[in-house]
Amino acid sequence: MNGEFERFMKENDLTHVIGFSGGSDKQKSQVQSILSDSMVYLKNYPVAILTGGTCWGIPNYATEIAKDYGLKTIGVMPTRGVKYETNGLDLKLVAEPKFASSEYGDESEIFAKIVNGVEIIGGSAGTAIETFHILKINDRIIDYAKKGKSDEVPKIIAPIKGIAGFSSEIYKLGLCEKMPECMPDQPIYEGGDAAKFILNRLGLY
Repeated sequence: MNGEFERFMKENDLTHVIGFSGGSDKQKSQVQSILSDSMVYLKNYPVAILTGGTCWGIPNYATEIAKDYGLKTIGVMPTRGVKYETNGLDLKLVAEPKFASSEYGDESEIFAKIVNGVEIIGGSAGTAIETFHILKINDRIIDYAKKGKSDEVPKIIAPIKGIAGFSSEIYKLGLCEKMPECMPDQPIYEGGDAAKFILNRLGLY
């Protein structure tokens, strides 16, 4: 899988992966507007768009909108989710279960490892798992940087406030204050602001 991903990035002259994680079907039009506003900025950079790759909610919306803007798309999903694959993926990564049968969440490790920046839009348990996995990885990256052992850039997280679900809870939990190296110091409400925040922190904008 590593080789397949690396070839895809090289063949398409892509340098970074921007993910979209979340879920909020009750606010479909608002979510789609956030995604579209994000893609307006991302389309100008050598980035691939990463989602859960399935045919419902944010993975589906983000993939469709990314394709409209000419962006390359990656979907990472568990074996259980393959039959629900959305249309338009340029690369599909399937997470085989490491133990017992396939479950949603098996893909979270891959999502967290390959993403450079992620917008969190609403979401529930699965989004929380991906977010905390990224934060755990960032613990090591930030610690190494402080000790002068590495100049690796942490994975940037842009949670959208004002959408029901985990992205708004991030602000209530005070996570941004706890990890300012990878999260905003002020709430983000718009997709364009989220995209610019991520691109700026990655040194692209």
